[in-house]
Amino acid sequence: MRGLRSREENPKKKKMKWLSIAIALIVTIGVIAIVWPHHEEIMRTITPKKTQGNYKKNLSQSWQKTLKEENANVDVAVYDKKHDKIITLRQSNQDTFSTASIVKVSVLATLLSKHESTNEPLTDNQKTLATAMIEQSDNDATTNLLYQMGGYTAPNELFETLSMNDSKMDAAAWGNSTTTAPDQVTLLRNLFYSSDTLNDDSRQYAKELMSHVESNQSWGITGGVPSDAETSVKNGWLPLDDGWVVNSIGHVKNKQADYVIAVLTNGDETEEDGIKLIEKLSKQAYRELSK
Repeated sequence: MRGLRSREENPKKKKMKWLSIAIALIVTIGVIAIVWPHHEEIMRTITPKKTQGNYKKNLSQSWQKTLKEENANVDVAVYDKKHDKIITLRQSNQDTFSTASIVKVSVLATLLSKHESTNEPLTDNQKTLATAMIEQSDNDATTNLLYQMGGYTAPNELFETLSMNDSKMDAAAWGNSTTTAPDQVTLLRNLFYSSDTLNDDSRQYAKELMSHVESNQSWGITGGVPSDAETSVKNGWLPLDDGWVVNSIGHVKNKQADYVIAVLTNGDETEEDGIKLIEKLSKQAYRELSK
């Protein structure tokens, strides 16, 4: 009818509309084709940004929940290499804790450091003693090595070098030397990661010994850690009048996690109580740090 415009769309405009849609689809498909093979990698990159701010808080809260049910004094610290973060928690009015046999790692590190400074290898006798000291926790071997280095206070020089300011050897009984979990983590970082104090050979030697402790001494920071992980550990235990000192320090590494950890306790009624507590805290550490 004359005077009325046709409602039919202009063929030219209609063609352009469909061409635009086709181009958009082609571009979208192209982007998907490029991105999809890498989508898992992209998601791994994106996801940690969402969780990194929480894992430290989650671990601290898990530890706190466990320690609410415990009467023992506890000092725990972990260095998470993946995020380059240190997490610590203390339930105690004490400033320092007795080392018991974990001090043997300090004795070993001191021995290695001294030999590096003189460019002299360990003697066969020292290697035998070091193996017995770490793998079997032999006390006589420890005393012998300390005497060879000038006495029970020899590791104090290493403590100063590494700024382990809360660690001190007991001149009368090396098992009563004192330390903190953060100081032990400092020591472990110098043994298992890069160090200005210990070279690669020394660190590898220490790792080898701590990775082969006798099976009945492989408890503690290995608790809750899967069998595919590399673990290096040194434990300490000592009965005192006010309860047991039970400590565990070491390194855990697999595809999911890489960290060093120290758990110091005292006031436990039994050695087994101390071990169970350490392994609870260890399990929580692995669970959070392996995410």
